[in-house]
Amino acid sequence: MNVCFFGAYDPSYPRNRILREGLHRAGVGVIEVCAYRRRGLSRHARLALAFLRHGRAADIVFVPEFRHKDVPLAATLKGRRPLVFDPLVSRHDTLVRDWGLHAEGSAQARWNEMLDRKTMRRADLVLCDTWAHGALFESLGVSRARLRRVLVGAEDAFFAVPPPVDSGPVRIVYVGGFLPLHGVPAVIEALAQLERDAASLPEFRVEFVGKGIEFARARELVERLKVQRVDFAGPVEYADSPRVLADAHIVLGAFGASDKAGRVIPHKVYQGVAAGRAVLTGDGAGLREVFEPGVHLDAVVRDQPAAIAQGLRILIGDAARRARLGAAGRARAVDVATPQRIGESLRAALTGEGSAAP
Repeated sequence: MNVCFFGAYDPSYPRNRILREGLHRAGVGVIEVCAYRRRGLSRHARLALAFLRHGRAADIVFVPEFRHKDVPLAATLKGRRPLVFDPLVSRHDTLVRDWGLHAEGSAQARWNEMLDRKTMRRADLVLCDTWAHGALFESLGVSRARLRRVLVGAEDAFFAVPPPVDSGPVRIVYVGGFLPLHGVPAVIEALAQLERDAASLPEFRVEFVGKGIEFARARELVERLKVQRVDFAGPVEYADSPRVLADAHIVLGAFGASDKAGRVIPHKVYQGVAAGRAVLTGDGAGLREVFEPGVHLDAVVRDQPAAIAQGLRILIGDAARRARLGAAGRARAVDVATPQRIGESLRAALTGEGSAAP
């Protein structure tokens, strides 16, 4: 079986990197028809020409994450091949409800909801990263029979991160794009609370790695609240992320207030558990499909600085708990979240062996 990854997707994005590698390991051929970088002909013209040259050898056409706009062209070119769409997110849910870029009910909001519905309706199969997220896709017109869950997972480099060094201050690390989903301002307010009783805790430092939508707000909040134990490292190359986690004792997940934050399990959570670190993240139905709070990681009420502060207080002060969570979380990730496991899950979905939503 050969699968054609089709669209203007970013080939370096972790989701499709893991899916492509997983399919290779599951014995499935991968053909890439990608027009990520703009040059010469229009994106759709380049995609169409590339598909005619290379994609016709595929048995399945696969449109990766975020590429709703490429689904109509894929549907036109696919012929009798099945079309599989992995949206990863709803555009309306992300741009309107999560990021707040468009007002609810505005023309842009209605257009994005229409694009969600139109593209998901045209696919023969739609993937979701959690069943909680799949329920949102159902509300956008995807029948339950056309849904399959394929987890996000983590790449090999994160599973190869060595155990933490138990010397010096407890190191807490966030790696990400400062998206509203991540709830970084709530984390900073939690850190301000922790610093007021820091004398009762072991020494700790917090490093924020990355840059994005709420970066400037986070910097301003740190200055206004006079939080002393925070460093902003700026963005790093994705390949350096495992090195960053190697210096961590605690890895931060996502704490945003939106409903979306409760549906998904971000890459950073999978990467943290794969690295064998104690992960603290916001609780939600999506998270609980895969991980058990208190066993594989710690989870707190999202967007509540007091709850985040208490979760951090416990982990900073309890090295044995950090080690236990790190070991159990990594074992769970080995069971369900390696590229091999993700590839097997995707292959089962593509061949009709995977189950629809419960």
